[in-house]
Amino acid sequence: MASGTNYTKYDSPAPATFMGAEWGGKVRATHDSYTFASAASGTEVNVGVLMPGEVFLTGWVIGADLGSATTLQLGDAGDDDRYLAATVFTTEGQATQCVKADGVGYKNTTTTPIPLVLKTGTEEATGAVEVIILKAAVN
Repeated sequence: MASGTNYTKYDSPAPATFMGAEWGGKVRATHDSYTFASAASGTEVNVGVLMPGEVFLTGWVIGADLGSATTLQLGDAGDDDRYLAATVFTTEGQATQCVKADGVGYKNTTTTPIPLVLKTGTEEATGAVEVIILKAAVN
């Protein structure tokens, strides 16, 4: 029988493979909201934090009709679209899941919190958004 990468680390524990939040971590949810008022392209809004040792699991951006071609992306200082690539938000109530391969399972291995940043792209944005983030933590 084959085993996944993280299961293999669990099954053969060693100090170098201690995983913490990736295996047996507790799921934490965060929620934030923001209303754009003619926000220019490139506007950045802090909507969450990935604490040291936490792992990003998934998230959703739920938005209003923000404009005829307005895009949003979700990232951090290391990669401004790590969790959600630029996505057009032109439908009221649109819920887009943040499942970009670079972001799902991304672990903050630093000793400082990493702010999660929602950024506007093409044209200005007007309207409300909700951001829900699920992450895993050791405690």
